[in-house]
Amino acid sequence: MNEQTKKKEEQVQPDGGYGWVIIFAIILLNASLSTLVSCFGIIFGADLKSMGISAAQISLLLHLQSSLYCIVGFFGSPLLKKYQFRTIAFIGAAVWCSGIFFTTFAATYTLLVFTISFITGIGQGILMPATYLATNTYFKKRLTLAVSISTTGATLFSVISPKICDILVTKVGRKNTVLILFFISLLSFIGCLLLKPLPKKEVQRDELVTLNNTKQTNVENNTSKIYKETTRPIKKDTITSKLISIFDLTLLKQPSYTVAIICLGVSFAAELNMVLMMQVVLPELSNFKSNEVANVTSVQFGFDIIGRLIIPMVCHYFKANPKWVYVSALLTATVARTLLTLYTQSYIIVYIACSIIGATKGMRAVYQSVIIPKLVPLDKFVAANGFQMFFTGAISLVIGPIIGVIHDAFSSYKPALHASSILSCFCVILWIFETCFTRKISINNHVC
Repeated sequence: MNEQTKKKEEQVQPDGGYGWVIIFAIILLNASLSTLVSCFGIIFGADLKSMGISAAQISLLLHLQSSLYCIVGFFGSPLLKKYQFRTIAFIGAAVWCSGIFFTTFAATYTLLVFTISFITGIGQGILMPATYLATNTYFKKRLTLAVSISTTGATLFSVISPKICDILVTKVGRKNTVLILFFISLLSFIGCLLLKPLPKKEVQRDELVTLNNTKQTNVENNTSKIYKETTRPIKKDTITSKLISIFDLTLLKQPSYTVAIICLGVSFAAELNMVLMMQVVLPELSNFKSNEVANVTSVQFGFDIIGRLIIPMVCHYFKANPKWVYVSALLTATVARTLLTLYTQSYIIVYIACSIIGATKGMRAVYQSVIIPKLVPLDKFVAANGFQMFFTGAISLVIGPIIGVIHDAFSSYKPALHASSILSCFCVILWIFETCFTRKISINNHVC
Protein backbone atom coordinates (compact mmCIF):
# COMPACT_ATOMS: atom_id res chain seq x y z
CA MET A 1 0.00 0.00 0.00
CA ASN A 2 1.70 3.26 -1.15
CA GLU A 3 1.80 6.54 0.77
CA GLN A 4 -0.70 8.28 -1.55
CA THR A 5 -3.27 5.52 -0.95
CA LYS A 6 -2.73 5.72 2.82
CA LYS A 7 -3.25 9.49 2.86
CA LYS A 8 -6.39 9.17 0.73
CA GLU A 9 -7.92 6.59 3.08
CA GLU A 10 -7.07 8.67 6.16
CA GLN A 11 -8.86 11.66 4.62
CA VAL A 12 -12.00 9.61 3.95
CA GLN A 13 -12.14 7.66 7.23
CA PRO A 14 -13.14 9.91 10.18
CA ASP A 15 -11.70 7.57 12.86
CA GLY A 16 -14.48 8.52 15.27
CA GLY A 17 -17.66 10.57 15.25
CA TYR A 18 -20.57 8.49 13.97
CA GLY A 19 -18.10 5.62 13.78
CA TRP A 20 -18.73 4.97 17.49
CA VAL A 21 -22.44 4.56 16.73
CA ILE A 22 -21.43 1.98 14.12
CA ILE A 23 -19.46 0.16 16.82
CA PHE A 24 -22.51 0.18 19.14
CA ALA A 25 -24.66 -1.20 16.30
CA ILE A 26 -22.22 -4.07 15.72
CA ILE A 27 -22.20 -4.83 19.45
CA LEU A 28 -26.00 -5.02 19.41
CA LEU A 29 -25.97 -7.28 16.35
CA ASN A 30 -23.50 -9.75 17.81
CA ALA A 31 -25.01 -9.79 21.30
CA SER A 32 -28.56 -10.39 20.07
CA LEU A 33 -27.77 -13.09 17.52
CA SER A 34 -24.82 -15.21 18.68
CA THR A 35 -26.09 -16.85 21.90
CA LEU A 36 -27.62 -19.93 20.28
CA VAL A 37 -24.31 -21.13 18.84
CA SER A 38 -22.08 -19.97 21.71
CA CYS A 39 -24.26 -21.81 24.27
CA PHE A 40 -25.16 -24.75 22.04
CA GLY A 41 -23.72 -27.37 24.40
CA ILE A 42 -25.62 -25.97 27.38
CA ILE A 43 -28.95 -25.64 25.57
CA PHE A 44 -28.86 -28.98 23.73
CA GLY A 45 -26.65 -31.03 26.09
CA ALA A 46 -29.43 -33.38 27.28
CA ASP A 47 -30.99 -33.67 23.81
CA LEU A 48 -27.66 -34.59 22.23
CA LYS A 49 -27.30 -37.52 24.61
CA SER A 50 -30.84 -38.75 24.03
CA MET A 51 -30.30 -38.56 20.24
CA GLY A 52 -27.08 -40.56 20.54
CA ILE A 53 -25.09 -37.94 18.63
CA SER A 54 -21.32 -38.58 18.50
CA ALA A 55 -18.54 -36.04 19.04
CA ALA A 56 -17.77 -36.10 15.30
CA GLN A 57 -21.40 -35.23 14.52
CA ILE A 58 -21.44 -32.36 17.02
CA SER A 59 -18.16 -31.06 15.63
CA LEU A 60 -19.50 -31.33 12.08
CA LEU A 61 -22.67 -29.42 12.98
CA LEU A 62 -20.78 -26.53 14.59
CA HIS A 63 -18.07 -26.36 11.95
CA LEU A 64 -20.58 -26.58 9.14
CA GLN A 65 -22.24 -23.49 10.61
CA SER A 66 -18.97 -21.55 10.72
CA SER A 67 -17.91 -22.89 7.31
CA LEU A 68 -21.13 -21.76 5.62
CA TYR A 69 -20.78 -18.40 7.35
CA CYS A 70 -17.32 -17.99 5.86
CA ILE A 71 -18.09 -19.38 2.38
CA VAL A 72 -21.29 -17.35 1.99
CA GLY A 73 -19.29 -14.33 3.15
CA PHE A 74 -16.89 -14.90 0.25
CA PHE A 75 -19.56 -15.17 -2.45
CA GLY A 76 -21.63 -12.39 -0.89
CA SER A 77 -18.77 -9.92 -0.58
CA PRO A 78 -19.09 -8.67 -4.20
CA LEU A 79 -22.63 -7.54 -3.32
CA LEU A 80 -21.07 -4.97 -1.00
CA LYS A 81 -19.57 -3.29 -4.07
CA LYS A 82 -23.06 -2.75 -5.46
CA TYR A 83 -25.30 -2.33 -2.39
CA GLN A 84 -24.85 -0.41 0.86
CA PHE A 85 -23.65 -2.42 3.84
CA ARG A 86 -26.81 -1.48 5.77
CA THR A 87 -29.02 -3.16 3.13
CA ILE A 88 -26.92 -6.33 3.17
CA ALA A 89 -26.95 -6.32 6.99
CA PHE A 90 -30.77 -6.27 7.07
CA ILE A 91 -30.92 -9.30 4.77
CA GLY A 92 -28.35 -11.21 6.83
CA ALA A 93 -30.06 -10.42 10.13
CA ALA A 94 -33.45 -11.55 8.77
CA VAL A 95 -32.03 -14.92 7.64
CA TRP A 96 -30.14 -15.40 10.92
CA CYS A 97 -33.26 -14.64 13.00
CA SER A 98 -35.32 -17.11 10.97
CA GLY A 99 -32.70 -19.79 11.64
CA ILE A 100 -33.02 -19.24 15.38
CA PHE A 101 -36.81 -19.36 15.13
CA PHE A 102 -36.90 -22.64 13.20
CA THR A 103 -34.42 -24.21 15.65
CA THR A 104 -37.23 -23.99 18.22
CA PHE A 105 -38.95 -26.88 16.44
CA ALA A 106 -35.83 -28.92 15.60
CA ALA A 107 -36.09 -32.29 17.35
CA THR A 108 -33.66 -34.37 15.28
CA TYR A 109 -30.00 -34.09 14.31
CA THR A 110 -30.92 -33.54 10.66
CA LEU A 111 -33.18 -30.61 11.52
CA LEU A 112 -30.52 -29.12 13.80
CA VAL A 113 -28.04 -29.24 10.93
CA PHE A 114 -30.57 -27.54 8.66
CA THR A 115 -31.58 -24.76 11.07
CA ILE A 116 -28.35 -24.07 12.97
CA SER A 117 -25.70 -25.03 10.42
CA PHE A 118 -27.38 -23.94 7.20
CA ILE A 119 -29.83 -21.13 7.96
CA THR A 120 -27.94 -19.33 10.76
CA GLY A 121 -24.64 -19.97 8.95
CA ILE A 122 -25.92 -18.37 5.75
CA GLY A 123 -27.41 -15.44 7.68
CA GLN A 124 -24.16 -14.84 9.52
CA GLY A 125 -22.23 -15.08 6.25
CA ILE A 126 -24.39 -12.35 4.72
CA LEU A 127 -24.33 -10.09 7.79
CA MET A 128 -20.75 -10.16 9.08
CA PRO A 129 -18.90 -8.88 5.96
CA ALA A 130 -21.23 -5.87 6.07
CA THR A 131 -20.17 -5.13 9.66
CA TYR A 132 -16.48 -5.58 8.75
CA LEU A 133 -16.82 -3.10 5.88
CA ALA A 134 -18.72 -0.66 8.09
CA THR A 135 -15.93 -0.70 10.68
CA ASN A 136 -13.17 -0.33 8.08
CA THR A 137 -15.09 2.49 6.39
CA TYR A 138 -15.15 4.60 9.55
CA PHE A 139 -11.79 3.66 11.12
CA LYS A 140 -8.16 3.52 10.02
CA LYS A 141 -5.72 4.65 12.72
CA ARG A 142 -8.04 3.49 15.50
CA LEU A 143 -9.10 0.29 13.75
CA THR A 144 -7.61 -2.05 16.38
CA LEU A 145 -9.26 -0.07 19.17
CA ALA A 146 -12.61 0.01 17.36
CA VAL A 147 -12.60 -3.75 16.67
CA SER A 148 -11.54 -4.39 20.27
CA ILE A 149 -14.46 -2.38 21.66
CA SER A 150 -17.02 -3.91 19.28
CA THR A 151 -16.01 -7.49 20.04
CA THR A 152 -15.77 -6.77 23.78
CA GLY A 153 -19.23 -5.26 23.93
CA ALA A 154 -20.80 -8.38 22.45
CA THR A 155 -18.89 -10.59 24.88
CA LEU A 156 -20.23 -8.73 27.91
CA PHE A 157 -23.60 -10.38 27.33
CA SER A 158 -21.85 -13.72 26.77
CA VAL A 159 -20.54 -13.66 30.34
CA ILE A 160 -24.05 -14.07 31.74
CA SER A 161 -25.72 -15.86 28.82
CA PRO A 162 -24.43 -19.39 29.72
CA LYS A 163 -25.89 -19.16 33.22
CA ILE A 164 -29.13 -17.64 31.90
CA CYS A 165 -29.45 -20.41 29.30
CA ASP A 166 -28.78 -23.08 31.93
CA ILE A 167 -31.51 -21.64 34.19
CA LEU A 168 -33.95 -21.25 31.29
CA VAL A 169 -33.43 -24.82 30.07
CA THR A 170 -34.03 -26.07 33.62
CA LYS A 171 -37.14 -23.93 34.20
CA VAL A 172 -38.90 -23.70 30.80
CA GLY A 173 -37.21 -26.37 28.67
CA ARG A 174 -35.06 -26.28 25.59
CA LYS A 175 -37.82 -25.31 23.13
CA ASN A 176 -38.97 -22.22 25.05
CA THR A 177 -35.36 -21.21 25.72
CA VAL A 178 -34.64 -21.07 21.99
CA LEU A 179 -37.91 -19.17 21.43
CA ILE A 180 -36.80 -16.54 23.97
CA LEU A 181 -33.48 -16.26 22.13
CA PHE A 182 -35.43 -15.65 18.92
CA PHE A 183 -37.27 -12.66 20.43
CA ILE A 184 -33.93 -11.28 21.67
CA SER A 185 -32.50 -11.70 18.16
CA LEU A 186 -35.10 -9.27 16.76
CA LEU A 187 -33.10 -6.46 18.43
CA SER A 188 -30.60 -6.96 15.60
CA PHE A 189 -32.83 -4.96 13.26
CA ILE A 190 -32.18 -1.86 15.37
CA GLY A 191 -28.46 -2.48 14.91
CA CYS A 192 -28.91 -2.75 11.14
CA LEU A 193 -30.80 0.54 11.08
CA LEU A 194 -27.87 2.27 12.80
CA LEU A 195 -25.37 1.11 10.17
CA LYS A 196 -25.46 4.38 8.25
CA PRO A 197 -23.03 4.58 5.29
CA LEU A 198 -20.40 7.32 5.29
CA PRO A 199 -21.92 10.63 4.08
CA LYS A 200 -21.29 11.07 0.36
CA LYS A 201 -20.12 14.66 0.74
CA GLU A 202 -17.07 13.50 2.72
CA VAL A 203 -16.10 10.99 0.07
CA GLN A 204 -16.78 13.46 -2.76
CA ARG A 205 -14.62 16.10 -1.12
CA ASP A 206 -11.73 13.67 -0.93
CA GLU A 207 -12.28 12.57 -4.51
CA LEU A 208 -12.12 16.21 -5.71
CA VAL A 209 -8.78 16.68 -3.95
CA THR A 210 -7.45 13.47 -5.50
CA LEU A 211 -8.79 14.50 -8.93
CA ASN A 212 -7.01 17.87 -8.80
CA ASN A 213 -3.75 16.22 -7.76
CA THR A 214 -3.84 13.66 -10.56
CA LYS A 215 -5.38 15.72 -13.36
CA GLN A 216 -2.07 16.97 -14.74
CA THR A 217 -0.56 13.48 -14.69
CA ASN A 218 -3.56 12.05 -16.52
CA VAL A 219 -3.25 14.67 -19.28
CA GLU A 220 0.44 13.89 -19.75
CA ASN A 221 -0.12 10.14 -19.94
CA ASN A 222 -3.28 10.25 -22.05
CA THR A 223 -1.60 10.19 -25.49
CA SER A 224 0.67 7.29 -24.53
CA LYS A 225 -2.26 5.35 -23.05
CA ILE A 226 -4.41 5.78 -26.18
CA TYR A 227 -1.55 4.65 -28.39
CA LYS A 228 -1.02 1.45 -26.33
CA GLU A 229 -4.72 0.62 -26.23
CA THR A 230 -5.18 1.08 -30.00
CA THR A 231 -2.09 -0.84 -31.07
CA ARG A 232 -2.26 -3.91 -28.78
CA PRO A 233 -4.53 -6.88 -29.67
CA ILE A 234 -8.02 -6.87 -28.14
CA LYS A 235 -8.63 -9.66 -25.63
CA LYS A 236 -12.10 -11.03 -25.09
CA ASP A 237 -13.33 -11.33 -21.52
CA THR A 238 -13.34 -14.92 -20.32
CA ILE A 239 -15.07 -16.47 -17.34
CA THR A 240 -11.70 -16.76 -15.63
CA SER A 241 -10.82 -13.10 -16.16
CA LYS A 242 -14.24 -12.04 -14.91
CA LEU A 243 -13.85 -14.14 -11.76
CA ILE A 244 -10.40 -12.67 -11.18
CA SER A 245 -11.86 -9.19 -11.59
CA ILE A 246 -14.91 -9.75 -9.37
CA PHE A 247 -13.07 -11.45 -6.51
CA ASP A 248 -9.73 -9.67 -7.11
CA LEU A 249 -7.78 -12.94 -7.04
CA THR A 250 -4.59 -11.06 -7.96
CA LEU A 251 -4.27 -10.54 -4.19
CA LEU A 252 -2.94 -14.11 -4.01
CA LYS A 253 0.25 -12.91 -5.72
CA GLN A 254 1.10 -11.12 -2.47
CA PRO A 255 2.97 -13.69 -0.28
CA SER A 256 2.20 -11.98 3.03
CA TYR A 257 -1.53 -12.00 2.25
CA THR A 258 -1.54 -15.62 1.03
CA VAL A 259 0.29 -16.87 4.13
CA ALA A 260 -2.01 -14.79 6.33
CA ILE A 261 -5.22 -16.34 4.99
CA ILE A 262 -3.73 -19.85 5.35
CA CYS A 263 -2.68 -19.23 8.96
CA LEU A 264 -5.90 -17.44 9.91
CA GLY A 265 -8.00 -20.19 8.32
CA VAL A 266 -6.21 -23.18 9.85
CA SER A 267 -5.89 -21.63 13.31
CA PHE A 268 -9.52 -20.48 13.25
CA ALA A 269 -10.70 -24.03 12.59
CA ALA A 270 -8.37 -25.58 15.17
CA GLU A 271 -9.10 -23.10 17.94
CA LEU A 272 -12.83 -22.76 17.22
CA ASN A 273 -13.29 -26.50 17.51
CA MET A 274 -12.05 -26.58 21.09
CA VAL A 275 -13.82 -23.37 22.13
CA LEU A 276 -17.23 -24.51 20.84
CA MET A 277 -16.74 -28.09 22.00
CA MET A 278 -15.58 -27.15 25.52
CA GLN A 279 -19.15 -27.39 26.82
CA VAL A 280 -19.15 -31.01 25.61
CA VAL A 281 -15.50 -31.71 26.54
CA LEU A 282 -15.71 -30.84 30.25
CA PRO A 283 -18.54 -33.24 31.22
CA GLU A 284 -16.55 -36.13 29.75
CA LEU A 285 -13.00 -35.07 30.54
CA SER A 286 -13.52 -33.65 34.05
CA ASN A 287 -16.97 -35.02 35.01
CA PHE A 288 -18.46 -31.52 35.18
CA LYS A 289 -22.23 -31.20 35.65
CA SER A 290 -24.43 -28.81 33.66
CA ASN A 291 -24.30 -25.97 36.19
CA GLU A 292 -20.51 -26.36 36.54
CA VAL A 293 -20.09 -26.18 32.77
CA ALA A 294 -22.19 -23.00 32.75
CA ASN A 295 -19.96 -21.50 35.47
CA VAL A 296 -16.75 -22.34 33.62
CA THR A 297 -18.19 -20.98 30.37
CA SER A 298 -19.10 -17.69 32.07
CA VAL A 299 -15.58 -17.40 33.49
CA GLN A 300 -14.18 -18.20 30.07
CA PHE A 301 -16.24 -15.42 28.47
CA GLY A 302 -15.18 -13.09 31.28
CA PHE A 303 -11.53 -13.59 30.40
CA ASP A 304 -12.54 -13.33 26.76
CA ILE A 305 -13.33 -9.68 27.52
CA ILE A 306 -9.83 -9.15 28.88
CA GLY A 307 -8.46 -10.62 25.67
CA ARG A 308 -10.68 -8.37 23.55
CA LEU A 309 -10.33 -5.09 25.44
CA ILE A 310 -7.44 -4.77 27.88
CA ILE A 311 -4.74 -6.70 26.00
CA PRO A 312 -5.45 -4.99 22.61
CA MET A 313 -5.39 -1.57 24.33
CA VAL A 314 -1.97 -2.34 25.80
CA CYS A 315 -0.74 -3.66 22.46
CA HIS A 316 -2.18 -0.59 20.70
CA TYR A 317 -0.27 1.68 23.10
CA PHE A 318 3.01 -0.11 22.39
CA LYS A 319 2.17 -0.36 18.65
CA ALA A 320 2.57 -4.14 18.65
CA ASN A 321 2.39 -5.93 15.32
CA PRO A 322 -1.09 -7.58 15.03
CA LYS A 323 0.40 -10.72 13.48
CA TRP A 324 2.73 -11.40 16.39
CA VAL A 325 0.03 -10.67 18.97
CA TYR A 326 -2.10 -13.28 17.20
CA VAL A 327 0.83 -15.71 17.20
CA SER A 328 1.33 -15.22 20.95
CA ALA A 329 -2.37 -16.02 21.46
CA LEU A 330 -1.97 -19.32 19.57
CA LEU A 331 1.06 -20.34 21.62
CA THR A 332 -0.60 -19.41 24.92
CA ALA A 333 -3.74 -21.38 24.03
CA THR A 334 -1.54 -24.38 23.22
CA VAL A 335 0.00 -24.24 26.70
CA ALA A 336 -3.46 -23.99 28.29
CA ARG A 337 -4.79 -27.02 26.38
CA THR A 338 -1.74 -29.02 27.40
CA LEU A 339 -2.41 -28.21 31.06
CA LEU A 340 -6.02 -29.27 30.58
CA THR A 341 -4.98 -32.69 29.28
CA LEU A 342 -2.49 -33.23 32.13
CA TYR A 343 -4.69 -32.14 35.04
CA THR A 344 -8.21 -33.06 33.99
CA GLN A 345 -9.47 -33.75 37.53
CA SER A 346 -8.11 -30.57 39.13
CA TYR A 347 -10.87 -27.96 39.31
CA ILE A 348 -8.36 -25.16 39.82
CA ILE A 349 -6.27 -26.13 36.77
CA VAL A 350 -9.40 -26.60 34.63
CA TYR A 351 -10.64 -23.12 35.55
CA ILE A 352 -7.20 -21.59 34.94
CA ALA A 353 -6.81 -23.37 31.58
CA CYS A 354 -10.30 -22.37 30.42
CA SER A 355 -9.69 -18.79 31.55
CA ILE A 356 -6.48 -18.62 29.49
CA ILE A 357 -8.25 -20.16 26.50
CA GLY A 358 -10.98 -17.53 26.90
CA ALA A 359 -8.45 -14.68 26.95
CA THR A 360 -6.66 -15.98 23.85
CA LYS A 361 -10.01 -16.42 22.10
CA GLY A 362 -10.70 -12.72 22.71
CA MET A 363 -7.29 -11.74 21.39
CA ARG A 364 -7.78 -13.78 18.23
CA ALA A 365 -11.27 -12.33 17.70
CA VAL A 366 -9.78 -8.84 17.62
CA TYR A 367 -6.61 -9.46 15.65
CA GLN A 368 -8.04 -11.82 13.04
CA SER A 369 -10.11 -8.78 11.97
CA VAL A 370 -7.08 -6.48 11.92
CA ILE A 371 -4.35 -8.48 10.17
CA ILE A 372 -5.89 -8.45 6.66
CA PRO A 373 -6.77 -4.69 6.65
CA LYS A 374 -3.12 -3.98 7.50
CA LEU A 375 -2.02 -5.83 4.35
CA VAL A 376 -4.38 -4.39 1.71
CA PRO A 377 -5.81 -0.94 0.81
CA LEU A 378 -9.45 -0.12 1.58
CA ASP A 379 -10.59 -0.51 -2.04
CA LYS A 380 -9.40 -4.13 -1.99
CA PHE A 381 -10.61 -4.92 1.53
CA VAL A 382 -13.96 -6.45 0.52
CA ALA A 383 -12.30 -8.87 -1.90
CA ALA A 384 -9.44 -9.66 0.49
CA ASN A 385 -11.77 -10.28 3.42
CA GLY A 386 -14.12 -12.33 1.25
CA PHE A 387 -11.40 -14.65 -0.01
CA GLN A 388 -10.08 -15.10 3.53
CA MET A 389 -13.57 -16.07 4.67
CA PHE A 390 -13.91 -18.59 1.83
CA PHE A 391 -10.64 -20.31 2.69
CA THR A 392 -11.46 -20.28 6.41
CA GLY A 393 -14.84 -21.86 5.74
CA ALA A 394 -13.43 -24.54 3.45
CA ILE A 395 -10.59 -25.53 5.78
CA SER A 396 -12.88 -25.43 8.82
CA LEU A 397 -15.23 -27.90 7.16
CA VAL A 398 -12.27 -30.29 6.76
CA ILE A 399 -10.49 -29.85 10.09
CA GLY A 400 -13.56 -29.72 12.34
CA PRO A 401 -14.93 -33.21 11.66
CA ILE A 402 -11.40 -34.69 11.68
CA ILE A 403 -10.87 -33.56 15.25
CA GLY A 404 -14.24 -35.06 16.18
CA VAL A 405 -13.24 -38.33 14.48
CA ILE A 406 -10.01 -38.37 16.51
CA HIS A 407 -12.10 -38.25 19.69
CA ASP A 408 -14.34 -41.10 18.57
CA ALA A 409 -11.33 -43.19 17.52
CA PHE A 410 -9.54 -42.83 20.88
CA SER A 411 -12.70 -42.41 23.01
CA SER A 412 -11.05 -39.38 24.61
CA TYR A 413 -10.81 -35.64 24.02
CA LYS A 414 -7.11 -35.54 24.96
CA PRO A 415 -5.81 -36.50 21.48
CA ALA A 416 -8.29 -34.03 19.95
CA LEU A 417 -6.91 -31.24 22.15
CA HIS A 418 -3.36 -32.13 21.09
CA ALA A 419 -4.42 -32.14 17.43
CA SER A 420 -5.69 -28.56 17.78
CA SER A 421 -2.38 -27.52 19.34
CA ILE A 422 -0.36 -29.11 16.53
CA LEU A 423 -2.37 -27.23 13.89
CA SER A 424 -1.93 -23.91 15.74
CA CYS A 425 1.83 -24.47 16.05
CA PHE A 426 1.98 -25.20 12.31
CA CYS A 427 0.56 -21.71 11.69
CA VAL A 428 3.13 -20.14 13.99
CA ILE A 429 5.99 -21.85 12.15
CA LEU A 430 4.59 -20.88 8.74
CA TRP A 431 4.36 -17.21 9.77
CA ILE A 432 7.94 -17.27 11.06
CA PHE A 433 9.19 -18.68 7.74
CA GLU A 434 7.17 -16.08 5.79
CA THR A 435 8.61 -13.24 7.86
CA CYS A 436 12.19 -14.46 7.39
CA PHE A 437 11.62 -14.90 3.65
CA THR A 438 10.09 -11.42 3.27
CA ARG A 439 12.93 -9.79 5.22
CA LYS A 440 15.54 -11.57 3.12
CA ILE A 441 13.95 -10.33 -0.11
CA SER A 442 13.68 -6.82 1.33
CA ILE A 443 17.36 -6.80 2.29
CA ASN A 444 18.42 -8.10 -1.14
CA ASN A 445 16.34 -5.45 -2.92
CA HIS A 446 17.81 -2.76 -0.70
CA VAL A 447 21.37 -3.93 -1.46
CA CYS A 448 20.63 -4.04 -5.20
